[in-house]
Amino acid sequence: MKIISDLRIWSTIFVFGCLIGNSQEVIPIYKDSIPPGSEIFTLKESARLDENGEIVTIRNVSVPTITVYKPEPTKSTGTALIICPGGGFQGLAYQTEGTATAKWCLENGITAVILKYRLMPFPNPELNTANHTQRDSIFTPYVKLAVTDGLEAIKYVRNHCDDYNVDPNKIGIIGYSAGGTIVSSVAQNYDSVTRPDFVVPIYAYCGAILGNDIPDDAPPMFLAWASDDVIANGNPRLYEKWRDAGKSIEMHCFYDGGHGFSVNKQNKSSDIWTTLFKDWMINQGF
Repeated sequence: MKIISDLRIWSTIFVFGCLIGNSQEVIPIYKDSIPPGSEIFTLKESARLDENGEIVTIRNVSVPTITVYKPEPTKSTGTALIICPGGGFQGLAYQTEGTATAKWCLENGITAVILKYRLMPFPNPELNTANHTQRDSIFTPYVKLAVTDGLEAIKYVRNHCDDYNVDPNKIGIIGYSAGGTIVSSVAQNYDSVTRPDFVVPIYAYCGAILGNDIPDDAPPMFLAWASDDVIANGNPRLYEKWRDAGKSIEMHCFYDGGHGFSVNKQNKSSDIWTTLFKDWMINQGF
């Protein structure tokens, strides 16, 4: 594997974007070169590449961006899906949960928007001796920044719907693991401009979710995880929270699949989740 600095990351993303879609562009989501809150970051962003030169993971993000992939115009459903890869708040699983999901989106006529949200510095010695409760408190300030990035990404896409052939009422956000923490928090902390039209936490880590009260206009949620994934143990409570508030939610807990199944096939019961998700979107009008 190779490690590259931030300047080469974008040329690599551009090459991969040409492979999976008609067009793509990388966009800083804040007008300021250093967005509010990023003054604390000192480490330089880096990425790890595979043998084909494709990005596998990204670390030490301090300047958030979105990368937009547009489907063939004749296939477009008008739906956009903002993608938040996981990575334990210390990295982004950019290949397995980012670009792989973008490819699935394009195959199904969905505009894919990969969010490169802010992360905690890596390595972080504080985590080495922390218990679970302490870890969540260490994560919290960085989760707040990442949630702000998620909300800003929704606002950006909604404000540029005409550019992307997207319906402003069909903008969803999906997140895996730590990314699921982000989207579940977004679903409880939006305003009229940044409200997602649907939210999709997949094997979400629930310990660091921000928000205690379900908004009156909370978006519909699609929730999926595997029963052999201890990291996702909090998902039943997230389901109950949405259900008990009388909000629209569909839940799927698979017999096996482990943590990190994403859109990839493993010959396990979790393999069918994307089919169920696609059917759910159609039934919801997305």
